[in-house]
Amino acid sequence: MLFWERPDLLEQLSPKVDMNEVRRIRNFRIEDLDLPRGRDLKALIEQLPVAGDVGNPVARDFGADVVSIGQSGDLEADQAEVLAATIKQFHPWRKGPWKVFGQDVDAEWRSNLKWDRIRPALGELAGKKIMDVGCGNAYYMFRMMADDPALVLGLDPSIPFYLWFETVQRFLQIPNMQFERLGAEHLTVFDQCFDLALCMGILYHQRNPVQILRDLRNSLVVGGKALIESQSIPGEGSMALFPEDRYAKARNVYFVPTKDCLVNWARRAGFKDVEVVSHVCVTTEEQRSTEHMTYHSLAEFLDPEDGSKTAEGYPAPWRTAVIGTRKFLD
Repeated sequence: MLFWERPDLLEQLSPKVDMNEVRRIRNFRIEDLDLPRGRDLKALIEQLPVAGDVGNPVARDFGADVVSIGQSGDLEADQAEVLAATIKQFHPWRKGPWKVFGQDVDAEWRSNLKWDRIRPALGELAGKKIMDVGCGNAYYMFRMMADDPALVLGLDPSIPFYLWFETVQRFLQIPNMQFERLGAEHLTVFDQCFDLALCMGILYHQRNPVQILRDLRNSLVVGGKALIESQSIPGEGSMALFPEDRYAKARNVYFVPTKDCLVNWARRAGFKDVEVVSHVCVTTEEQRSTEHMTYHSLAEFLDPEDGSKTAEGYPAPWRTAVIGTRKFLD
């Protein structure tokens, strides 16, 4: 809660949230915001104007491919320079695209392509309480705001992702959105809280993906749905790759499932009516290096002689999304 006063949305969900545990984690996490990365970002952010200084309300568009905040003429020249420096300091940009007071941010992932694949499966969002686990820089959270949900909560432990969300909220001050620096391992603090949960791009980083999905299911109300999306491999049958060391040059990858395996993980976790929403091969149209993410990306992660394999010789990554429903209380 760094830059403006707003109600604590988790208090509003009490007693279905373990607030004692949430406060303990918050107190533990707050200290690392004063480490160099957080301190330097905060110093820039605090030079930016707040909502009332740049027009009220600040223009916004969450319904298009680009999450757009403000207009190019809203900021003074020196403020625009600070914003440009701030955007640069948030490198590497993973999810996007964004346009902030006329400044374009071209992220590594064209996240709008994934959104277009999964959005039809989410159904009506108006009035829903929604959680996005592993929300990153909140791109999908803001996309959901176009449909007037009751509440959107994002979970991600990353300092830069949290501070970017707070930067945007410095301008917009949307009262029914909140970012908590919690990880998937903290899902147990929620009991029957949400109508919809998104869990995208984190399962293959988990040592026990089925337990994470079980905890995700328990965070939903009866009748609630979860959209579960993961890096995957092609192939028939319920199998998961367990890399010897790295997968596509990433160290922290444990289980990379086939489509059928992801479906069965969801079923074993207690979800019902599990359906495949999308199953596509990742291409450099969707994931690539840009001026806002200058590190290696998909093209460097694959075998240069055979694009169907990773640099280690494993099957190249696909992305699979499934949706399932919590039908019962245990």
